[in-house]
Amino acid sequence: MFYYRYRSGSELSIKELIYDELYFASRAECNDPYEGKIFAIFEKNEDAWNDLIRLALRNNAIVNKSTEYLIEKIVSFCVDKSPVLFEHFINISEEELFAIAKNEFEKIILKLMLAVVKQYILLYMPEERYFASFSRKRDINLMWAHYANNHRGFCLIFRPVDGKIKQSKLWKQTQIVYSTPNSFSPQMSFAIPESFKIKDVEYLTEPKYFDGFNYFPRLAIENAFTEDQKKEIANSREKIYLQKHSTWKYEEESRIILQSGIPWLAGEQLSLSPHQRLFHYDSIHLAGIVVGVNMPQEQRFRIEEIMAEKAKRQYESLEKEFIVSDLVLFEEKLSKTNRKPKVVACKIYGSKTTIDRKDKDFSYRFKRWEEGYAVKYTDRIEEIRLV
Repeated sequence: MFYYRYRSGSELSIKELIYDELYFASRAECNDPYEGKIFAIFEKNEDAWNDLIRLALRNNAIVNKSTEYLIEKIVSFCVDKSPVLFEHFINISEEELFAIAKNEFEKIILKLMLAVVKQYILLYMPEERYFASFSRKRDINLMWAHYANNHRGFCLIFRPVDGKIKQSKLWKQTQIVYSTPNSFSPQMSFAIPESFKIKDVEYLTEPKYFDGFNYFPRLAIENAFTEDQKKEIANSREKIYLQKHSTWKYEEESRIILQSGIPWLAGEQLSLSPHQRLFHYDSIHLAGIVVGVNMPQEQRFRIEEIMAEKAKRQYESLEKEFIVSDLVLFEEKLSKTNRKPKVVACKIYGSKTTIDRKDKDFSYRFKRWEEGYAVKYTDRIEEIRLV
């Protein structure tokens, strides 16, 4: 299956094409304000609240026999506020809590307790995640308008292998190192996977809510989990980043996800810089490109030069083992019978050759391209299929 990445045609997107770049965007950089929103909820569960509050305060100096009754007060306060969304609890004001205080002393202690509990909960919020998005269709008019500069840009064609986009061997990132002054270690590193699994976005009219208490260690929740339940919880957490409102359904989006380090392990919420989120994919994944119907001719010539050079460079690999495949140039055309654009294959770039649509070998080579055929070079040459 092919996936499509609409690009504006700017110098930055040209650079992405030349150097096989994929940029993982943050939630703040996405055009959906609900992107990655945590629809987790704390239910009215007194035992779970009691465990969670005491876990958060367990090593704090303000907790002693004389403040025990205030712990009970803050537990009751949280239960009364329930059910409450994760982010709403984080934003509870001190004034709301002061309503249960009898005097200034209680206000001071309750204020400190609330700050400690909030800080603890923030540490167990899901780690920041970043996205590189694709569409499953190459002829969506709105996508060409919104993401490809009103049809002046282009659309990259990706072919995952085993459902994954692999990093470039030459530019591969294996880990990210953080300074972590709030952790047990001044510096920590987090592994980066060699490949990213591409997953479809689910479109919903109403969000699916997740039990907020399940974000915390075993002590903060009522019952121990079976292995199957643990897997279900992990899957539910990831689905937060694979759900969007049904108004975005036209995009037919799939995405790969990059996550930052684990907050509770680092002692703070972690984030990745724009440079840390810039990756290079294995060139075998780029199968072709679609040029927009309004692309200026000068830009079209430039794209064709780049594609011809990329096809040639596949055969100049210094690796002992490498794979090459044809690259196909498509062009977007306006239909004469309806308002939906058509996408037509017009050139194939191969080993030292460019095959035009009018050439007799075009249909055969194009069919082989569609079926995922490529050539693998080792100590011998063999034909393989990438899918």
